[in-house]
Parts: sequence; structure tokens; C-alpha cells
Amino acid sequence: MCRNVPCISRYSWRMRNALLWTAVYAGCASSLIMFATAGGATYIREGMAWTAREAQTAAVFFVQSITVSQIQNDYQNVQAPKSDKSKKKSTKSRYISDGEIRVLIVPGHQPEDGGTAFDGVYERDIVVDIAGALAELLAQDSHYEVMVARGKDTWNPVLQAYFDTRAADIKAFEQSQELLMESYLASGSILPQADHVYHNSASPSARLQLYGINKWASENTYDITLHLHLNDYARRRTNRVGTYDGFTIYVPERQYSNAEASIAIAEAIAARLNAYHATSTLPQEDAGVVEDQELIAIGTNNTADGAALLIEYGYVYEPQFQESSVLPVAVADYAYATYLGLQDFFNDSIVPTFGSVSFPYDWSAVDAQKGESGPGIYALQAMLHRLGYYPPAGESFSECPVSGKSGSCTRRAIEAYQNAHGLETTGALGPKTREALERELTTP
Repeated sequence: MCRNVPCISRYSWRMRNALLWTAVYAGCASSLIMFATAGGATYIREGMAWTAREAQTAAVFFVQSITVSQIQNDYQNVQAPKSDKSKKKSTKSRYISDGEIRVLIVPGHQPEDGGTAFDGVYERDIVVDIAGALAELLAQDSHYEVMVARGKDTWNPVLQAYFDTRAADIKAFEQSQELLMESYLASGSILPQADHVYHNSASPSARLQLYGINKWASENTYDITLHLHLNDYARRRTNRVGTYDGFTIYVPERQYSNAEASIAIAEAIAARLNAYHATSTLPQEDAGVVEDQELIAIGTNNTADGAALLIEYGYVYEPQFQESSVLPVAVADYAYATYLGLQDFFNDSIVPTFGSVSFPYDWSAVDAQKGESGPGIYALQAMLHRLGYYPPAGESFSECPVSGKSGSCTRRAIEAYQNAHGLETTGALGPKTREALERELTTP
């Protein structure tokens, strides 16, 4: 798959957790034996002191680093004079307000390396385009300060310099956080997640960069880090379209310090994505927003202070990514939905809006015959969905995606629209159907 995580499978996590809990129980049993064979009181006092130290350390390790109210208040304060902006550090948080909402956009994987691919289309390139479109939207809004982590050929020079000069510090950070996490799992200060979606392991260089991004973003008080990806899964025939489709958003498991704000932001973005696209049909991802303890990008081992999300916009073999004429509008639409989700989270929604940049559209050259594809079909499917006719009755986005490719789903949706408006039922766009759609766009 396209995600980068520590090299730990679900099976080995279960094995490791079982061993950790066995160690805890063995320690308890040993304490009881010592209590029975020795003075007892001394061991109770030592055990209580050890438990208190562990609880205190864990409380520091897992203190909320950023909350929903903090980041929403900071967003509101951006409009106030600089002298009125609070820059005081909370006594219960590592997060410090620093003016505009700082957003780091990280296109998944490395320049010219990694990520999934299908039929000559590369995830690592598409997500750079989505990142650029999203950054442009955010840059036009005075509430945000935005940075993109890499382009198609190179990392942002600021991050590249950090990777090069701070490699030893990043490695030490990774190891220390991992050891702390292991100790808290062993002591029961944090509970292991019961199960995970399987993730591929990351290469040593990718691990250093992902942990480095977490460390750098925390040091520079970034409020939100968005990792952008496309999805795939292990298939026997990699040259054929797979079974699954749809988007999912990974967030830190709720025991982590940055979980609260991450989950709330993810839910807002997922609602906007779900307005025109299917939620992933892969089991365990079908919730739309999925908590995870393992993904480096979102702060495994509690390595991220700011909100962190990993958005998988869909599977790389889906038509909207494969059709070259459709891809640009799909890229713009995914970026726009992400931006609208952020605005919804901050209670500053963009209105009026269709929720899609694909329409209004001039359909004069579009007739929606079977097999026709292009941005006009994408816009038509999105428009018919907004009006309540697409997907057709009894179907879902999984069977009938907004894909930019016309087929039986599009034909049936047009027929339903024509029937409802007293038009000749042809299943294709004619002059009268186009006129009716144009009127719909101008009607409040």
C-alpha cells in the first residue's frame, strides 16, 4: 500500500502486545511472591512509588498538545490586531499560539520515489498537484500560513536542510519516543490498539524524513499537518483494476496527545469529501475516519504535537485518476473539498458554494453517450448528484462514482432527471436537458 509506517505487521503487534502484558502480569506475580516471602510493606511502598512515577511520566507524555478550542480560538484571533493575539503557553499544553494557523502540506512519499502506481499514473505526482491546489486556496485566506513539504523533484529546501543537518537528532528522537511508548504499553499507562489495517513498512530514509517532519513541525509550532496520499492494496493482478474504492482519513488513536483536534478536523474534511465521493470500501477503512497507533505521519509513539491527518483520496486505479482529461478537475475538486472541510471545522464555511469546482459547466459539447469521458461528464455527474439524481436510485458512489466516465449509471440518472422535469427520456443530453440544467444552476 502507499502508506509509510514502522516495520511492524498486525501479527507482530499482537505478539508484542501479548509479550508486554505477559511481562506486566509476571511483574505483578513476582511482587506478590516477594510480598509473601518478605516483609511485604517495603515492597508495597516501592510498588506504589514506581506506579506514581510511571503515572506522572505518562501524564506528561500524553498531555493534550493541541485542542479543538485552542486552534479554533486562534483562527478567530487572526482577524484581531497583532497586539491582541494571545501567545501565552497553556499550562496544560505544549502548543503555543503563533498568529496565523500554520498548515504543513506533505505530499505522500519521496520525490521521484515510492508510492503506488497504476498504468503509468503515479501517486507521488498526483498528490503534489493536489497539495499545490490546496496550498493556493489556503494562501488566499489571511487566516493561514501554508508550506508545502516537497515538489515532484525535490524537498522544500528548509526540510531538506533539516534532514541533512539533524539526522542524528531525528534518529535519537525516534528511538527515545519508541522506548517511552514501549514502557507505557508494558505498564498499562496506554492501551494497545486491538487491530490495525495492514500498512507497508517505510524505508530507512523515509522513516528519517517522516520523523523529521514530525519533529520539525512541532518545533516550529505548526497547527495542522496534512499528509496527502492515494491508496492501493496487495493484488494478485496488479495490472487490473482492484476491488476497493473510495477515500479514508487516518488520524492518531484517541489516547495520543494530538488526537482530539486531529479527529475533529478529519471528520469535517471527510464530510466534504463524502459529498461527492465514496468512503473506502476496504474493511476497517469504511468508517471514513480511522484511528491508528502505528502511522509515523500522524505521530506514532506520540511524536507529533500539532493536529496530523493522513488523507487517502481514493484508489490509484479509479477512473478520475486514470483519465488524463478528468484528472485536473478531480485534483482541483479534492483540494477544494479539503479546504471547505477546514473552513467547516473553523465554523467559517464558504457560502454560497456548490461544494465542487467542476460546475457550472458549459455542456453544449457534451451528450453523455456511453463511454464518453472528460471534465464535462465529471461536472454532469457532480451536478446530477447535487440535484439528487446521481447515483441512480438503489446505487452508491462505489457502484456509480463521480468519475468523469459515462456509462449506465449516468444514463439512468439523466433519465430520472428527464422524467422528473417532463422531458423526453433519452438518457443523453439534448438541448432541452442542457437548458433545464442551466436553469437549475441559476435557481436559488
